[in-house]
Amino acid sequence: DKAKPIANASDVMISSEEKREKLEQLRRRQKELKQKNEVSNLKNLINRQRQLLRTQGQELTESSAQLESVVSDIVSKQTLLDESNKRLEEMNHRKKIMEGMMLRATEKLMTARKALGQHKQRNVTTTD
Repeated sequence: DKAKPIANASDVMISSEEKREKLEQLRRRQKELKQKNEVSNLKNLINRQRQLLRTQGQELTESSAQLESVVSDIVSKQTLLDESNKRLEEMNHRKKIMEGMMLRATEKLMTARKALGQHKQRNVTTTD
């Protein structure tokens, strides 16, 4: 086996310089990989957020449609209620008119019965 000759100072310097360059290249590659990894993570985060926004948008659209349906039902029921209240008012008005007519008819009937009773009594006293 031959012994290796001792490297001269310039060989040692080159070797040291090459090591520094390789170390710098390694650090640059690590930094680039780290940046690429961060970019990839950010892209994934953005995609998840977009999907979440799409889902929330769909839910909002569905909720809006349901709300519009409920509002439409409320408007419809309010219209029916208004019509029923109007009809009730008309019927109450008719009831008052009918009650007035019945009261007048009852008063006339009572007056007529009283007059009839008095007439009969006069006939009974005149025939006696």
